[in-house]
Order: sequence, then structure tokens, then C-alpha cells
Amino acid sequence: MVLLAIDTSTDLSGVAFYAKDAVLGECTWHSGRHHTSQVLAQVDLLLKHTGYHKHELTAVAVALGPGSWSGLRVGMSIAKGMVLAQSLKLIGVSTLDALAYQYQSSGLPTYPIIRLGRDRFACALFLPNEGQQRRLSEYRNISLAEIGKNVPDETLFCGDIEPDVKQQIQRILGKKAHFPGTTASLRRTGYLAACAWQRLLDGQHDNPATLEPMYLADPVRAKVTSQTS
Repeated sequence: MVLLAIDTSTDLSGVAFYAKDAVLGECTWHSGRHHTSQVLAQVDLLLKHTGYHKHELTAVAVALGPGSWSGLRVGMSIAKGMVLAQSLKLIGVSTLDALAYQYQSSGLPTYPIIRLGRDRFACALFLPNEGQQRRLSEYRNISLAEIGKNVPDETLFCGDIEPDVKQQIQRILGKKAHFPGTTASLRRTGYLAACAWQRLLDGQHDNPATLEPMYLADPVRAKVTSQTS
């Protein structure tokens, strides 16, 4: 089995190939608003570097968001196009879940956040539990002030956190707020692939006809419909 993961949640995009419980290849870059022209080119390049062919794929994983409306639509369209063209399995993973998974060894409650615009942020609270991250809250669209009222005493904040956002969180929470280092904070699609890989091993995948991005900025939230193969 070989899995391709695609993340276009924000201006930071990524693709990764995963097989045999390991990352075969991964690429992360700042795409800005050029997801449409860049993602497939990076997929082709990564296929070349890893020595695989697209016909060897078993499944395509895609980041559901929250995040950029246009970015998420591009990622979902690419993933569904490949799945339908090659009769592959489609697996959707929340971007917040993938971010939390990335820091499951931190030992701290984890609060991934993604900027939605107009000083609003998508977030959720996760707690390490037996080597996995257990989500304790719903996915939320809230302000930084509201985030400060909903975190435990010691919390790791992660995501594409800009310096001004980090400073605001530190002003609100002081020493209770922890952050990864600059290099460690990079959102990696390899972790999205790892999340999806476990679902693939469990025989789970999603329905291409009903799977939609999770925006959170809209009153209607997308639901993930799982199937068992």
C-alpha cells in the first residue's frame, strides 16, 4: 500500500508519500495562493524522487482544514480527482488533528491553532493519552482572548503561529503558554500521512461524494462520513 497526503490548508502547502509505516518522501513550501499550479507539480516531482508511479497508489489523504477557503477547495479537488480517476481510497484528516499528532510526545496539553481571519482562530484542545492525542473539545472558531479562558495551566500552542499572535498569547497566559522552536513549528504533511495511514490500516476511508472541507468560518460545519472497506 502507498498513500499520498496533500495539505493546502494555508499558504504553507505540503505533499508526502507514505508506505510501510514510514515517510517515503515529503515536501513543504510556502505556496501563497498558487496551490492550483504548484501542488500537482510537486506530486510529480516527489514521485520521480521516490521512484514510485501514480498507478501504485492505494489511497489519497487530504487535509480537511480549518484553513483557507480557496486553499482547501484546491486540495480537496485534487484529491478527489485522483481518487475518482484511479479508483483509490480517500481519507480526510482534520488539519488540527494532524498538528496535534505532530506534538504527541510533548507531554503537555496541546492547542493547535490556525488563523481564520478578522482576529478569529480555529482551535481545539488535545491531551496526550497512551501515546496518542485525545481531543477534549470541539473544533472552535474563537478569539485569542477566548483561547486564554479555555486552556489548562501548562499548554503547548502549535500551528502557523505568527510572531504577533505568539506575543498576544504570552501576554494573556504568561508562563503557562509553551511554543515549539522555529524549526519544529513547521507544519509537516508527513504527520497528516501518518494519521491517514492508521485509518487505512483500520479499513476506514471516506466517501468522495460527501467529504467536504471544514471551514469553521461558516455556520454549517462539514461532516466526515466514514466507510469500512
